[in-house]
Amino acid sequence: MRRKILASTRFQPPPPGWDLPSDLPSTSKGHPLATPERPLALQGPGVHTRNGDVIELHFTLSKSDRSSLRFGFSGGMESAVASLDFRQKKISLSTSEWTRPQPVATATFKMKKGKTHALRIEKTEGKGTLIKNADVRIFLDDELVLAADNLDILPEMGVTLNADGTRLQIDRFVHRGIPSGIPDRLHVGGWQMLNKDSIEENLASLCRGLKAAAAKGVQLLVTPETSLTGLFPTDPVTQQPRPIAAAEKKLRQFLRDLDRAPYLVVGLPVWERIPGHRRQQTRYNVSRLYDPDGEIASTHAKIHSCESEFWHGYKLQEFDIYGAPVCMHICHDGRYPELWALPVMFGARLILHPSNGGLAQGSVDAFEAGANRSTSTSHAFYLHINGGGGSYLTGPQKFNNLLAVSDECRRSASTFPMVGPPRECLFDASIPLGNAYGYWPVRSYRASETVAAAYVELYRSLGGQRI
Repeated sequence: MRRKILASTRFQPPPPGWDLPSDLPSTSKGHPLATPERPLALQGPGVHTRNGDVIELHFTLSKSDRSSLRFGFSGGMESAVASLDFRQKKISLSTSEWTRPQPVATATFKMKKGKTHALRIEKTEGKGTLIKNADVRIFLDDELVLAADNLDILPEMGVTLNADGTRLQIDRFVHRGIPSGIPDRLHVGGWQMLNKDSIEENLASLCRGLKAAAAKGVQLLVTPETSLTGLFPTDPVTQQPRPIAAAEKKLRQFLRDLDRAPYLVVGLPVWERIPGHRRQQTRYNVSRLYDPDGEIASTHAKIHSCESEFWHGYKLQEFDIYGAPVCMHICHDGRYPELWALPVMFGARLILHPSNGGLAQGSVDAFEAGANRSTSTSHAFYLHINGGGGSYLTGPQKFNNLLAVSDECRRSASTFPMVGPPRECLFDASIPLGNAYGYWPVRSYRASETVAAAYVELYRSLGGQRI
């Protein structure tokens, strides 16, 4: 398949995927500009490149230029960046491989006549069995000026750009590659509903949440653990299959009749006949995915259940929403890091965590600090939805990654600076999926071929679906 233009920008207005300074130095036409007084530093953490992709930078130099330019791939504590010294006409490639001398390659180059030039970097899959290294080719004005093979760097990274000197104007950035099939954005929401032991009340709440989500264009709506029945393991409300099945039927019909209905995750008990189990039927605590037509898309049992008379699912929970790779774990499953690390290692970029883990309490500051840490081991988007309040959606970045929170945890809540009583509410955001790379699980996988093989075996043994 031929590479296609995945992104092209002249940086006006600010393009998606790029973090641009608010005081970005630029020309009268809005082109980013490096000057002796103001070096230029642009980061593209959401410009999601993969092995096989090409990044290209068009730029303009002054006549008597002494500028330098650094351009390449960066992310997850790793990098492969080309440095051009226009005065000495030298180019080098430096990487984050601290087992070898840096730069890994150098060369000289000649500039073609004219002020406008193009720097193109191709990063392709190199040697390796399970762990693929990378080969890099660098072209200046369509001439190959430098090549380096077998680089031990992450296959997926963002982009970095730095320039300084006399004058260097950035005219255009282009990203080419083969489309991944993952959408640029996914509108995700959580419907926080209280833990009640009434199927009738819970069904009414679910319908309210679906209406609110559809009105805002939410594509995936997630509800708490056992949202249809409440989490009452020894209560009749969770022990009688017929009322649960009847309510589920009504819910599916409501979903089918709703304009702009989202995909929906709902929690409920289910019973299955399992060979080898001594009971006639085994009860599971599941979160079930319904498509916008009300059909059951998939059913995911809580992996490590602690509730009375619910059994373990023992299988990873993975599915796609409009091409977005999603994984899920339920409440107590949050104590088992492999349940999200493994799916993220093999491609998931949104983690769902439906829960009924008790009342959220304490200060809003403490709540926000905890939420901000929720993606520190994954580098993925994370939605936590809890029947006792304290629900949130966070992004993959290290700082300031809180995207949406439930009403009682807002700084505008009447109880601020403390978290208030849990409230039924919708929280949502349109998330840029390209900003999530799964850096930390992927780096664990790349420790060695032996380690990678062990992870593949573990992932498959837990029912992993992405390889």
